[in-house]
Amino acid sequence: MNMNSFRKELCVCLTAVLCLSPLMPGERAKAEEDASAQASQLIREAVPSGTIDGINTGIDTINYSGIDYEGIDYESILPTEDSTKLSGTAGADVPLAAGVSQEMCKASYWYNKSLTSGIPADRTLLSTDEIRKLNQEMLAADGANMNDLENMRGTYDADDLKSSLAKSITAPTRDIYADQVLLTDKEAFYGELSKAVSETGFTDKSRENLYAVAVHRTIISSLPTAAYIGYSATDKDDEKVSSAINVNEPFVIRQKAVVADQTYYWGYANNCTGWVNADCLAICADKDEWLDAYQVDPADQDFLVVTQNQITLEPSLRTPELSEVKLTFATVLKLVPEDALPASVNDGERGLWNNYVVYLPTRAADGSYVRRCALISQHYQVSIGFAPLTQQNLLDVAFRNLGDRYGWGGMVDSMDCSLYTRNVYKCFGLEIPRNTTWQQTIPGRKIDLSEMTDDEKLAAMSRMPAGTLFYFPGHTMIYTGTADYAGTGTTDEPVGKMAYVISDTGSLSDTTGDLQVKSMYSIILNPLTTRRANGKTWLTNVTTAILPISEENFALVKNNIDNTVTEEVLIKVPAAEGQRYASSKDTLPVECFLGKTTSMYLSFYHVKDVEPSALRVTVIKGSKLITKAPVRKVTCDSKVASAKIDKTNSLATLVMKKSGSVTFEMADGEPYTVDFTVETPKAQTKAVKNLLASEETADIVSLDIKDLFGTQLDGGELTILSQKAETASVSDNVLTLTKGVKNTVKLRYQYLNKKYSISIQIK
Repeated sequence: MNMNSFRKELCVCLTAVLCLSPLMPGERAKAEEDASAQASQLIREAVPSGTIDGINTGIDTINYSGIDYEGIDYESILPTEDSTKLSGTAGADVPLAAGVSQEMCKASYWYNKSLTSGIPADRTLLSTDEIRKLNQEMLAADGANMNDLENMRGTYDADDLKSSLAKSITAPTRDIYADQVLLTDKEAFYGELSKAVSETGFTDKSRENLYAVAVHRTIISSLPTAAYIGYSATDKDDEKVSSAINVNEPFVIRQKAVVADQTYYWGYANNCTGWVNADCLAICADKDEWLDAYQVDPADQDFLVVTQNQITLEPSLRTPELSEVKLTFATVLKLVPEDALPASVNDGERGLWNNYVVYLPTRAADGSYVRRCALISQHYQVSIGFAPLTQQNLLDVAFRNLGDRYGWGGMVDSMDCSLYTRNVYKCFGLEIPRNTTWQQTIPGRKIDLSEMTDDEKLAAMSRMPAGTLFYFPGHTMIYTGTADYAGTGTTDEPVGKMAYVISDTGSLSDTTGDLQVKSMYSIILNPLTTRRANGKTWLTNVTTAILPISEENFALVKNNIDNTVTEEVLIKVPAAEGQRYASSKDTLPVECFLGKTTSMYLSFYHVKDVEPSALRVTVIKGSKLITKAPVRKVTCDSKVASAKIDKTNSLATLVMKKSGSVTFEMADGEPYTVDFTVETPKAQTKAVKNLLASEETADIVSLDIKDLFGTQLDGGELTILSQKAETASVSDNVLTLTKGVKNTVKLRYQYLNKKYSISIQIK
């Protein structure tokens, strides 16, 4: 029996013992005895001679009948997230694409599958300030078709707009079905809609905007009608649907039409224009009330973001406006401040405990905006404020929708491919354009893949961070990482590494077998070996990659792809929770407990899976490291480190003296050689002064930890203590300052319990 199986089965035994309290005393004693016997048998089978994975346990038998657990390592036997849940294994019977395993269907599987991008999974891809800047750039970008609602002109010619909209509603030449019935007189159908706009629309040569927010998740349509418009009787897509807006999203109203006694408003969302059912909008008293309803500061945490597919508010007996309201993915609602919390909500129906209290927009009988307090149950997946935009967080959010249905343009309260990618990034405060063509105009972050071979594309993709958007005509997908292609073992399948994506998908054909196009209509995970209806793989069809990341991160990735970087890209060992890399050049993380350089763990837990060519760790001189697993032997030059092995637990302790290699022979016989870089950080005052004085240096200077303190220990925190002029800033431990402007900048760099300072004078 392997160790993992042993742990899982032993957990079952322990759980059986721990959950016996409801039994009668006699029954409990018998159950304890049975569980004890089963657990003892498991240990005898899996741990001969009192050893676990080669570690002497120091106990020959464990007595469970008296609930005596002394000597058991609980952490090592508790169920992991992969363990059996409830009555079965989660996802065990779920159908998957060829090449996809159940393990791959978890976001955590992909955390470290994109390390060759040079960007760690937990590194911020875009800071809050960079998100603000990119949002503004996208508003101004040609072809992005984003609408700057907040700065839109306040008045307009309603007569001219009405005439233009009425003329635009014309019958297409192809067959049209309304509610699955062929329109035998489509000209009359479209003519009635056009007439409704002309006769019931707003009339004024200088009319002011109406400012509204959505009170229900609703679609934006190209036509003012509730009819389902299809190109066939079985068309799965309502062809009039353009996009959708979530609850509390803004909408600027400029026209209306009354069709079959239903009012529709035409106007602007931030990503498109179109018609919205008036019942789904609440009109604010003025622009200030409108801005206050939805506008949030990305740097604050006074709002809530829905980060799962859908949340339905609890039923209410007294306030129907709050009852069972559906909050879809990426909905943003302001939190009620603590000093404004009501004693209860729903007219006294419910208290507040174990709920988020938010402001929810509702619609009065006259259509006006009314803000009410509402409750969102604590168990739902939400973010307070926008979470940091990292690969790990992106994957977590994207995978929370896995398996959910597809909806063209946002119909049936769902998403299509581009709305899905838009909403994933919206959860982090980034507002990207609406459709696949418009998204490809995101400024300065585009990589053209159209002229590359499949092998060249795979090589380039493997150097991109998770969250990169891939495109081919009509479809967009989110890159999750590159992994070994599992397949089904058939001889016609590709082998080796393959790029994988998650996307909201209409139809496709699997990698293997005959070309059978399937109507998928779900958010799925698949390798790029999946085929389109033309028989070509998604990999062959992909033409473009868009990377919504900072300019600095994009330059790193682009240079990496172009092979212009001189530094090698490191394959890092995945860091477990609590572990960190002392330097971005390291491949093996250390765990710092108590926050001191004299109290660090060195773990080899993930090394076998990654098999890096070299293990590297950077530490400060005098650092003390303890291995987390037993060691038989430590080999190193005494000038590099002093080493000893504790006889009671076989853990090795090292005190580092200078740079060099240390070889650890583990208890299981596996040897690992670690290249240690031992450094003593010191302020590089003279070198920085010379750099600033050089006429060849640009006016804007960026200095990293190596420039400032002569060390590659960049895993600490650099802060500006003071400056006389506001010409210096710090981002990702890089100091940026302006030459030629007189200033004195005092900085501190803290790595664990060590602090280093430098003062820079700019003349």
